[in-house]
Parts: sequence; C-alpha cells; structure tokens
Amino acid sequence: MEITIKNLHLILTEELYKVDEIDKIGATNQTKPPEPSQSIELPLETKEVTRSPGLQVITEPLTDTSRTTLTKLLKAIHQDIETTSVIESWQGAILFEKTIIFGHQNEKIKLNTLQEKESHQILHTYNIPFLDNHKEAKINLWLILKAWFNA
Repeated sequence: MEITIKNLHLILTEELYKVDEIDKIGATNQTKPPEPSQSIELPLETKEVTRSPGLQVITEPLTDTSRTTLTKLLKAIHQDIETTSVIESWQGAILFEKTIIFGHQNEKIKLNTLQEKESHQILHTYNIPFLDNHKEAKINLWLILKAWFNA
C-alpha cells in the first residue's frame, strides 16, 4: 500500500505503512466500529448563536494517549490544540464555523461525512481510541480533514 499524502506522517506511525495481506484480511473480518452511543440527541445548542471563525473539537474526556493523537491530527491540518476550542464533554454549544465531534454517534448520523447546517459545518467521526487502533479509519478521517482544511 503506497501512501503519498502530505502530512499523513503526522498522524500515522511508520509501522502503519507496512500492511501484510494476512493482517489486512484478518482485520477486515474482525474489525467492528464501536457500538453507537445512546441514540440521544447531542445536548449541544446549535440555534440562535453567532458563529466564530475557527475550529471546535468536541470529544469525550481525553487520556494522555488521546490528547497526543488529537494534537497530531490538529497539527496535520495546521491547527494548534492550545488555540483550538476543545470541549471534553457532550454539554455546551457549537460556537465555531467548523466542529469535529469525536465518538458521539447514532443511527441518523453518517460518520466521516461533512454536514452543513446554517452557518456551520460539522464532522462526526469515531472516538479517538478507536482511531488509534484502526489505521483504515484514521486514514479515511485524514482524507476528509485534508480536503476540508486544504492541508
């Protein structure tokens, strides 16, 4: 598998470039995305709010490993975790023009598909630990982020 995408190295380790056909076949049969969390609507407010330019990330509480992965993902799209609004909770409001939501999903939401609502764009994707353990999901997310942020 040849990957020649700029900045992909920032979110993948070199060992991920080496894919055995046996591993690929085994992973396809055994890899299941995480079960959707409860199909309750996100308690995020999206109405009657002025959107600020920039990026907002909504995720479950971050572990050290998750924070490292998120830092690398943001760096790959020319964003800094220190200046990006990171909310480690499902409570709050969508206040920025672009929002990435890690991990919260239900049957109505198609993952890794950019949704445009009024004055903002939202991308729902897998939770960060799942992305850490599944290179294909991480590569698919990277391709979307690359196009979205012209990285």
